[in-house]
Amino acid sequence: MNHLEVKINELVDKYYSNLLEIRRHLHMYPELSNQEYKTTNFINQELDKANIQRLSLNCQTGTAAEIKGLDGPTVALRADIDALPIQEESDLPFRSVIDGISHMCGHDVHTTIALGVGFVLQELKHLLPGTVRLIFQPAEESEGGAESMIAEGLLNDVKAIIGLHNMPDLPVGTIGVKEGFLMASVDDFTIKIKGKGGHAALPEKAVDPIVIGSSVVSLLQTLVSRTISPKESAVITVGAFQAGNTHNVIPEFAVLKGTVRTSNESVRMQIHEKFETMVQNLVHSLGGEVEIDYQLLVPTVFNHSKITSVVREAAILTVGTDHVVTAESTMGGEDFSFYQQKVPGCYLWLGSGNKEKGITYGWHHPKFMVDEEAIKVGVKLMVQSVFKLLKDKTI
Repeated sequence: MNHLEVKINELVDKYYSNLLEIRRHLHMYPELSNQEYKTTNFINQELDKANIQRLSLNCQTGTAAEIKGLDGPTVALRADIDALPIQEESDLPFRSVIDGISHMCGHDVHTTIALGVGFVLQELKHLLPGTVRLIFQPAEESEGGAESMIAEGLLNDVKAIIGLHNMPDLPVGTIGVKEGFLMASVDDFTIKIKGKGGHAALPEKAVDPIVIGSSVVSLLQTLVSRTISPKESAVITVGAFQAGNTHNVIPEFAVLKGTVRTSNESVRMQIHEKFETMVQNLVHSLGGEVEIDYQLLVPTVFNHSKITSVVREAAILTVGTDHVVTAESTMGGEDFSFYQQKVPGCYLWLGSGNKEKGITYGWHHPKFMVDEEAIKVGVKLMVQSVFKLLKDKTI
């Protein structure tokens, strides 16, 4: 272990009790997407206490800061700060005190780790071969958070960006890293089918939008299974089917709402191009009319090979080779992908589960929890990563 590694470990230990207090405060006072006013103020106060230079932003929630070291390039680290509309089910002394809102995805931990990185780097900036930009992003759980930070110019002059997400399926002390596809694109659709209403006893005089809608549901599964290569990943889910309100009336309208998730942009565009034509042709053939609202929302999280290689080296330094695994891809989405469209980046899994402590519930579950030891691992990992990224001349 070299001098820098020893110093990083010492500083993480020094700040750990403070980081626990920060995390527990954030956990107790969660705020929903684009409503993170108190959270933003709290982060700013912690940055000011550590004499970390905040950046001036025009957005109402979210914040950013920089640690400037020696002359050199700039790398960015992104953390999300918003919570979810979920009632927490726990007996923790620091459980959410806001009714119906909680950090059941662990963004409080992500924010704490980013602050910890700032505290450590502020003390090591005389050794830092460049600048590290900390981005505390709002509204990851809804829409527009990443875009708002990008619009503030926070990626200007950035050569690489990194981010992490806690992973309850991995034990604490384990890090998951993967080059290429990690998380799916996410697109939403609404299909409004107009038929002809009538009496349930006289179906021949009506055009039943429920029957048409049922055929559309089956068609959408065929759109994946028979037009997309089985070597690719794509899933179409109809999450809502609304029509009628009584037992003996054929309604005039049916509305289907759902999501499309894909493993790469080529498949994403392929489905988008075929979706409208296939649905329209089917509905029209069954005598109905249709309106389709198809929204392209979040791109695929696709990790840059070189950045990922450097982060993997940092992960091995942090937890050892035996505790660095190949991350499993998921069809869940993440707006970190918007940053990756602008600069090379890597997103990774930070093990946060602990079966012995009963920390096994997944994201968005009312009993979700993170082993707080993951905070130490996360800070060490990200500090090591930024040092390595700044030193690497091949990026």
